[in-house]
Amino acid sequence: MLKKLQQPLFQDLFNVGLLAVAIVPLLALSFYNHPSPVDDYCYIDTVFKYGYFEAMNFYYTGWTGRYFGILLNHSNPLVVKWAGGFKLLSFLLVLGLTGSLYALCKELFSKWSRWGILGVTGGIMLLFILKIMSIVEAFYWMAAFVTYTVPNILTLYWLTVMIRMYQQSNGMRQKLTAIFAGFLVFAVIGCSETNLTIMVLLVAGWFGYQLVIRRKWDNLAFFMVIVAVFSCYIFFTSPGNALRMNGNPEGRNFTLSTLQSLKKLAQLSIDWIFRTPLLVFSILWIAVLPRLFDKYTTAIPYFKVPIWIVLLSYLGILFVQIFPSYYGIGIEPAPRVINSVYFYFLLGWFYTISVVLYWLYNNQILGAQHWYLPPSIKAVLALLILVSTLFSSNLRMVYGDWLRGRAAAYDQELKARYAYIESTPSDTVYVSPLQSKPQSIYLDDANPDPKHWWSKCMGGYFGKKAVVLKATP
Repeated sequence: MLKKLQQPLFQDLFNVGLLAVAIVPLLALSFYNHPSPVDDYCYIDTVFKYGYFEAMNFYYTGWTGRYFGILLNHSNPLVVKWAGGFKLLSFLLVLGLTGSLYALCKELFSKWSRWGILGVTGGIMLLFILKIMSIVEAFYWMAAFVTYTVPNILTLYWLTVMIRMYQQSNGMRQKLTAIFAGFLVFAVIGCSETNLTIMVLLVAGWFGYQLVIRRKWDNLAFFMVIVAVFSCYIFFTSPGNALRMNGNPEGRNFTLSTLQSLKKLAQLSIDWIFRTPLLVFSILWIAVLPRLFDKYTTAIPYFKVPIWIVLLSYLGILFVQIFPSYYGIGIEPAPRVINSVYFYFLLGWFYTISVVLYWLYNNQILGAQHWYLPPSIKAVLALLILVSTLFSSNLRMVYGDWLRGRAAAYDQELKARYAYIESTPSDTVYVSPLQSKPQSIYLDDANPDPKHWWSKCMGGYFGKKAVVLKATP
């Protein structure tokens, strides 16, 4: 009897431990975050010069069609002279990503225990942090996270809201939920080309599945299509978007962009599968799923999707994130884009496993309904996860920046720099290079060229002509 009680307790503690290991250092580092000289000051300098709405119009007509990303960037805490707000934003961002994963898992497995869902959330978050290409671009550089991490969070909440909406009776509450879901579509599409393609594929796939596979006209799904079409119209009719896409002659080559995208996706997938504990987590997931399926007396509709549709959608969502970089501007995807690709790679990987295993389980193939891992095997797999965690360069970096004081020193240096800039009467202020550069939250320093955008934008924020980096400390 004691053994039966101890085993679930150990699993629950292990599940919570996975989540804690992944997000605690990220939350701690958020208390040392600052706006980056790269772009963060420029948005607000434009606001100070031209006004709030005219500044957004300037970016929309002259640089990009990311209307919702423009709104968020021009609303960053610097607009009210609150540099410390970047700490709060990063803290909320980590919690928001974790919460969106938890909410989606809770909606998919409503009868599963809270501890089990925390375990899945922790496992995905840990895998994400172990191999993410750029932590600073995912959680601490606002110009990047509002166009990638924020819409990824909103996309997960959209999936959660859509699932919940179909469980509501046809009435005012369902209509209000549909309006909220439509807003999420509008917001996600307006953040970046990458998330636009993901959301369009999800909306089109949802409506197409209802219409073609289930042979049902779905007014709610059709409403999402209308919102998506309207949002895409606003995005692609931006004059700035056209100017940006014509900036590189290597872009607009469909065949070359397709081949480059497929090659890049293959390289990344091999790296993610074999250089992370993904396969170990997959074995544990396969062992858990039959017990979850046993809890449901009726079929789970979200796992009854034909396998071929799931595979095509999975590969499609990964491909369309990489393709715009090659086709639109003729270059490899930036680290922040690869972050997003990896995030959906993980989600799609475990969802695909779930669909395949449910098909085996439901058709009683290969004895899937009786698959079981003994505690000794689970213990070995847990040990492998711990070893992979200890040898992760990303985790060593975030824990080192936090616990060894690099982030705290960076925070103090920047506070001293701000005080120096504000107390200097000259209209051009020269600042010493930063000595502490914690790579998990540091992107770049000020620029040594007084005519550079970063120098002028920082200067404009502080009421100066320029803030320039000295050549030597």
